[in-house]
Amino acid sequence: MKYIYQDSTELPVQRDFIEDLKAFIDITARVIPLENSIIELKCKHKEELHKLNNRIMGMNLFEEKLGILVNKLAKDIGTEDLTSCIDVILATCSENLGKKREILEVESRRVENGAEQEYQKVESKVLDVLTPFLISGIYGAEKRFELSSNVNEVSGLMEGSISGLQYYYKLWSSEESLTVDKLIGSFSLPYWTKTGILRKEEKIKMQDLSEFLVSSLEYDSERNIRLVIENKKSNRKFRIEGGGLNYFVYEDEREITADRELGAYIETMALTRIPEKVQDYLRTNIRTYTLSKVLLDEEDAISTNQVFDCLKVIAEQYGVIVHECLAKGHNKEEITIKMEETDGTRTEKYISKTEIYTQLSEIGSEGVEIAEILGVNSRSQIKDSKYLIV
Repeated sequence: MKYIYQDSTELPVQRDFIEDLKAFIDITARVIPLENSIIELKCKHKEELHKLNNRIMGMNLFEEKLGILVNKLAKDIGTEDLTSCIDVILATCSENLGKKREILEVESRRVENGAEQEYQKVESKVLDVLTPFLISGIYGAEKRFELSSNVNEVSGLMEGSISGLQYYYKLWSSEESLTVDKLIGSFSLPYWTKTGILRKEEKIKMQDLSEFLVSSLEYDSERNIRLVIENKKSNRKFRIEGGGLNYFVYEDEREITADRELGAYIETMALTRIPEKVQDYLRTNIRTYTLSKVLLDEEDAISTNQVFDCLKVIAEQYGVIVHECLAKGHNKEEITIKMEETDGTRTEKYISKTEIYTQLSEIGSEGVEIAEILGVNSRSQIKDSKYLIV
């Protein structure tokens, strides 16, 4: 399947842009009210705590001024007979106010603890809404994957970043363990061995590593890899790292590719195919994932209520393609793409600017701002932007 504009030029992202755009509008409509509800809760709790603190401060001020007033009165009268009376008055006041302060402080802690639980509950909902979208819906993001494998589980992490926005996923594979064969297929590397019955001589042999376990894997959107494999006894370990046409192979810490004789036996093309095999494995086998954290300019975007700002970053990327769809399309009121099958059959898919604007404006001012960034009203101007091909 190929995705193209109406003028038959290819989209910079080979994805169903219309469906991605609809998904983006949907998560915007769901996330903004959740974030606004957290902000309202924070304002409510802040007001409650402010009232409680004011009452405590009022008691403290009263106790302080009472002490000054009573002592001043006793000094003006000038008799020592009032000392015991003053002590009783101040002690009674302190005891009474102390009990009331304690009640208010307990209430303050209850509000603070309850507030934190309420925030976390809504923040979890925000993460749940964003989880299915962010993992593949952000165009131009640089991504980095890490996987580790043992005999029971294959799990890892994914980090994506673009324009100050960072997001992290926990990943789980459908495999219980990961072998070289499952990841990249049949694979062999050369090694020195001693052969002969009467006279031992060192010779180079190729070892099939297909059954070796993948203990760790790193991969990024630039197709760089770092792959560590070892046998089941964990007494032989190989490391492959690099990208493009430059790869380095190590057995333990000894570089095989630097050995003129061993290096000549390494099949370079087999190494250059590894990134593609890794990419295929990630697409096929990573079926379970959870969004764990979203940052904006290195701050937690969820707890600091900056999710709307994160959506604006995504909208800027989408807005560039909206602009191109309108510029290269026949109807300037519709965002249209074509989908071309392998046999050359083409179908069109579109969504109108009015439909997008109507849906977003129902959210409120935040939705209207997103609509303007996307370029679906007459006042919008799309910023020039660069993005990577996903």
